[in-house]
Amino acid sequence: MNNDYASAMTRRTILQSALGFGALAMNGIMASEQHGLPDGQPHFTPKAKRVIWLFMRGGVSHMESFDPKPELTKYAGKSIAETPYQDVLDPAKIRKLRIPIKGDGNGHTRNKIFPLQTGFQKYGESGIEVSDWFPNIGSCADDIAFVRSMWTSDNNHGA
Repeated sequence: MNNDYASAMTRRTILQSALGFGALAMNGIMASEQHGLPDGQPHFTPKAKRVIWLFMRGGVSHMESFDPKPELTKYAGKSIAETPYQDVLDPAKIRKLRIPIKGDGNGHTRNKIFPLQTGFQKYGESGIEVSDWFPNIGSCADDIAFVRSMWTSDNNHGA
């Protein structure tokens, strides 16, 4: 068994939070409950017949798969300052959300908007737009739950 991810919280995380030493004890007590039974069987009888889990770290962009942003193509080649969305670069707003970093790892500032690299078609009764890269997924679009309401103030793709 790989125990690299055995504990939900590290000791350092617990001590740095307001939980303190009491939570350290609780973490130890509950650690035994997070592992499977000694015989390798699940804790309960599984109900799901099929699951497709897309964990796409480093995968295809959401904007070029299931969440089209036509404004990217509309303003392609321009900087954000040349669009109606220039206020997203307001330094005061950025400072409230995160620490601004100038440029990429090589010291270059990237401010050019790139167009979408694929087209989209509407599928099913729902009319959900799916990338031309995934026509088979589009054929069953009415049977899939698409979540498009998530957002973050963090631009770290690995977060």
